[in-house]
Amino acid sequence: MKIVGIGDLLIPEEYIAEGFQNFKDAGHQVETIQWKLGSYEELQNINLEVELHGSEAVEPPQDVLDAIHDADVVITQFCPITRKVIESCENLKVIGVLRGGYENINLEAATENGVLLYNTPGRNANAVADFTVGMLLCECRNIAKAHRNLKEGKWVRDYDNAASVPDLPEKTAGIVGFGAIGRKVAQRLHGFDMNILAYDPYAKNVPDYVTLVDLPELMAASDFVSVHARAMKETEHMINKDMIALMKPTAYLINTARSSLVDEQALYEALRDKKIIGAALDVFDVEPPTTDYPIVALPNVTVTPHLAGGSVDAFTNSPKLLAREMIHITEKKISPFVVNKDIFEEVVAGIE
Repeated sequence: MKIVGIGDLLIPEEYIAEGFQNFKDAGHQVETIQWKLGSYEELQNINLEVELHGSEAVEPPQDVLDAIHDADVVITQFCPITRKVIESCENLKVIGVLRGGYENINLEAATENGVLLYNTPGRNANAVADFTVGMLLCECRNIAKAHRNLKEGKWVRDYDNAASVPDLPEKTAGIVGFGAIGRKVAQRLHGFDMNILAYDPYAKNVPDYVTLVDLPELMAASDFVSVHARAMKETEHMINKDMIALMKPTAYLINTARSSLVDEQALYEALRDKKIIGAALDVFDVEPPTTDYPIVALPNVTVTPHLAGGSVDAFTNSPKLLAREMIHITEKKISPFVVNKDIFEEVVAGIE
């Protein structure tokens, strides 16, 4: 098989080549190309376009099309794989995307054309889980705010939550979405001796220290609500005005997942009116937000610029993780990383 990896600014082509060494060792041809972008901001803007408008929002450049036109397998992270790309690659049998989401892949076109899609669930789960706990602590203990004030020459020890600054033991953390990231966040917060609630209608094999509840109960009972559900039409604004109204006045909301999961206007109003004590946000409806962006300007919010998943380990390990699963295709064995499983048998029958 001929495998072509499309590198980008976060997972460059050499990471893909190294990660797919197992395919080389098995006698397959592995080539790479770098998707040429001017800056991280350009990559972020393209990714946002795809998240908002789907995989057809951006076509890859001609040099990428030329590099992959005869590939059996295409590997990408953020470079879009559109219907045009799929239908112009006559040998294409498999697409591998180096991320948990696959918004930049036209899944419908892939399935129609008998092309398997692999994703990489949990590839940055440790990075996001670590960051989430950091955001939780930064907001409730005013670490980031105190740092900023001291850098500006201000000795400030009294913040909006001064009357309710918590210790974590015996507090309740509510995890919304109990997939790879949600489980790791729960594991870390359990280490702080917290009570753990989770909401996920699809969750199975839940650890004994986690109690599954419905979403309204979680919102009402939690001292910290951390959002980790997958962004899709069914989960858009799942944390809406009514859900936020159930929260304790001393509760915090943390979102390091996707902005669409939370009604940002409703959250802004709740924070502005002190209906909840604080929030920590890594994602926004508009990215990058301006300095006068309403929710960013509030004093009871800790904000970061979509950094949660961006550890070097996550980027270097993603190709290795995907390659370890994809190599099973040469043995005709299905992997849990296959998205369109219903066409697996048909596709692998034609793979040598």
